[in-house]
Amino acid sequence: MFADDLKLFRKIESEADCLTLQNELDSISLWFSTLGLQFNTNKCKAMSFTRRRLVFDYSYTINGSVIDRVASNSDLGVLFTADLNFRPHIDSICCRALKSLGFVMRTMNEFKLSGSLKTVYCSLVRSMLEYASVLWDPFVVIDSCHLERVQRRFLSSAAYMLKIVHPPHDYTPVLRALGLTSLADRRVKANLAFIKKLIDGSLNAPSLLVQVNFKVPHRATRSRVPFAVPLHCTNYGKNKPIDRMMRLANEDPSFLSLP
Repeated sequence: MFADDLKLFRKIESEADCLTLQNELDSISLWFSTLGLQFNTNKCKAMSFTRRRLVFDYSYTINGSVIDRVASNSDLGVLFTADLNFRPHIDSICCRALKSLGFVMRTMNEFKLSGSLKTVYCSLVRSMLEYASVLWDPFVVIDSCHLERVQRRFLSSAAYMLKIVHPPHDYTPVLRALGLTSLADRRVKANLAFIKKLIDGSLNAPSLLVQVNFKVPHRATRSRVPFAVPLHCTNYGKNKPIDRMMRLANEDPSFLSLP
């Protein structure tokens, strides 16, 4: 969070929970007043995260002003929706990345150096498609294809500019020539790197670390997987960020030897 960014949240199961959250808002507001500060209520938003159809539509207030309730909101560059479906976020970043890619290709139309073209693409375009990907990494094929479509657009233009021969609609030779990999493979590596940093202490996030379930066998077995991944009945639950990372680590034989 930024110094001027504050979030209050609570699991809401009854109106009493709504009142408790309102009391916490009042306490924070009073504390601000004693410091000579005040909330910008125009920037304050109320949002419920749930997959249920019916929610507690409580009107929260700050100093008598009702906080606007929203169905989606962008926070630190990631678009959150009420049901935590990140497709709107993926659509948004793909749209922005395509615009940036158009600018890059128009500007570098005369460039003939693959290294320069790759560097600019990775810095200005691919970075948009990978920011905070460990949070919203898609598990639906259509979303993953939407992201890859942006990179394929770049590969198509790069192949034309650099005279790289490739079969129709197959950009694997272009990937190899530029030293790139698919975005899906990069997201897998990002997931593995994140959980590795989490468990070796490079990333200080105790609230996330307690969600990691290490597998402690009761007897000697041939199984070498490091994590015990909870069972889920839905793909949504199966792809919770930490559970997804543990599953990917179990599927990668080289995870235990990662630096």
